[in-house]
Amino acid sequence: MRPTPKSKIAVLWLLTRFARVRVCIERNEKIMIKRIMPAAPVAVLVLMLILTAGPVAAFDFDVRDTNVSLGGYAKLMLTYDRDGTVTAPFNGDLYSIYGTPIDGSGSAEKDDMRMSARESRLYVKTATENRYGLFETYVEGDFFADIDSDGPTWSNSHGFRLRHAYGKLTMGHHVLLAGQTWSTFMDLAGAVPVMDFSSDPGMTFVRQAQVRYQYNLAKGHYIAFAAENPTYGMTAAGPVSYVHGDDAEDKMPDLVMKYFYADKRFHISPKILARRFELDGDSAYGYGLSLTSHVNIGNGHKVYLNFLYGDGIGRYAGLGFNAGAGINSAGDIETVEFSSINGGVSLALKKNLRWVVGAGYSEQNEDGYDDGILTASANKEAFSWHTNLYWNITPDIQWAGGVTFGEVENMGGEEGDMTRIQSYLKYSF
Repeated sequence: MRPTPKSKIAVLWLLTRFARVRVCIERNEKIMIKRIMPAAPVAVLVLMLILTAGPVAAFDFDVRDTNVSLGGYAKLMLTYDRDGTVTAPFNGDLYSIYGTPIDGSGSAEKDDMRMSARESRLYVKTATENRYGLFETYVEGDFFADIDSDGPTWSNSHGFRLRHAYGKLTMGHHVLLAGQTWSTFMDLAGAVPVMDFSSDPGMTFVRQAQVRYQYNLAKGHYIAFAAENPTYGMTAAGPVSYVHGDDAEDKMPDLVMKYFYADKRFHISPKILARRFELDGDSAYGYGLSLTSHVNIGNGHKVYLNFLYGDGIGRYAGLGFNAGAGINSAGDIETVEFSSINGGVSLALKKNLRWVVGAGYSEQNEDGYDDGILTASANKEAFSWHTNLYWNITPDIQWAGGVTFGEVENMGGEEGDMTRIQSYLKYSF
């Protein structure tokens, strides 16, 4: 969306108000901000003027030679848990299958309903042509930080948190990225659509700081190499304990190599992960192998199929609480083996109506438990399926509803399962 005359005037007015504040501050004058720029009423009116100046979309404008885009969405989520409920991560607003309560625990057999808008997010991105190529930046946040000191009693407040913050320089076939964003070991094109951030077992979901080099072989065809944040490789228990350990050290980044190919018919992406663990002066290496793909079967229909295997893969195994490595009964550092399969179908019932069914299964090798690396509560097997319906009421308003069923077995042989019913309304701008 290009700014209309009204939106340009609104932005210019705001900039002049802020400029006057800055000048007064630099002159060390005592000022009353409210005389310079009335706070809430005027800000709301200006924002409404900007957003109603044209079609609802990300707001684009130019600042000298830089194009700036502002956007995001507001999202209301309704969640109802049956035969068990989860309290982590994020107070249970996300359902990681690995956190499914074990039968007989305090949260098992318990029903719970709640509503939240904390997934709502905002972003700002820029694009600038310079003598090297196209330089882009992207910063995005949502309200999933667990800052809820006033709790749900009266305000339901949640803290704003950083999701993405990176710069990217594209120089012909070469792309250099530095900052925080999705791990190079991820593949969003292979992810079966879900209601929130979580997914069926075995789908990698990691967002972290990194430096990445990508070489574009052709449109939709590239190879990438990355050095990424290695933190939280060690764990001593599960399923809800991330343990770094006072004696754990990180001496080298996690290394990822990724190949990606896509055309109108399908996409495929094999990936390799290498990690190093340090504890009590001992070290061990871990690795992960991933193959993600989808096939277009015509008329908007898609089929997804993904495989994941690793020894020491740990947190890259998904939005879960899986071990990377630990100290065995002999006092030596040892990695934990993991494998999974994940897939689904997406059917375009109409142009604006989509139905999704997905499932996944994962297994953590019980040798880790036998060797004393894992506790009895650590996850051994996890399985889930989900089905969702998405209706794009308008290009900017989407409704969705769905069900997720999950079951787990831990290393001690205990089992648990639960069902989560969800519905949301999302307004994008």
